[in-house]
Amino acid sequence: MKMSNIIHFFLLTLYLIIISNNSYSNNHNNNLENVYEHLRNKQFTEAINRLKDLSEKNKPEAQLLYAKILYSGEITTQDFEMSYFWANTSKLGGLKKSLNIINKLNDLIDEENKLKINEKIKIFLNKSALAGDKLAIVQIAKWNLELSPEQNFENAYKWYNIAVALGIKSAKIKRDEMIENIEKQRLFEIQKESIKIFNKINNLGG
Repeated sequence: MKMSNIIHFFLLTLYLIIISNNSYSNNHNNNLENVYEHLRNKQFTEAINRLKDLSEKNKPEAQLLYAKILYSGEITTQDFEMSYFWANTSKLGGLKKSLNIINKLNDLIDEENKLKINEKIKIFLNKSALAGDKLAIVQIAKWNLELSPEQNFENAYKWYNIAVALGIKSAKIKRDEMIENIEKQRLFEIQKESIKIFNKINNLGG
């Protein structure tokens, strides 16, 4: 694919995100429009830096586009590790389209490195969650079910429990599903851990 076609593809992808996503704040869309303008004006360094910044602020759409660019290696050097990192983070954030990049990378990254990258994703999400990022709280619950070496229902319950307490109603069904996989004597201990984290997040927020 020629460079002009690559740029057109990224511009179209970003444009569709901006006009179709009404659930995000105007500020978020303005940030994406800023990336769009940089790409349109072939200010690639500025576009990449902005996407990196938005990705680190845990914006799934930015993470997905950043992952695509890192995979293509057309306007920056290829980086399969970081593409895999951001594609998986975006998927945990609810963007199923990220699976396209993940599937392409699955054969390019060995299992040992996938485990290392997944651990870095956990660290990133944990830091964001403790800082009060509600999306990251749901993401880290999902991480324990989807990217952990073994499914950890206890930790998933802990974070879904916190998510529901913070007003994320969509997490309630998943929270209750986790209870069925946890020993009764452990449930009370995990709930106490949830309370500690919940209070810590509220203190940071207040």
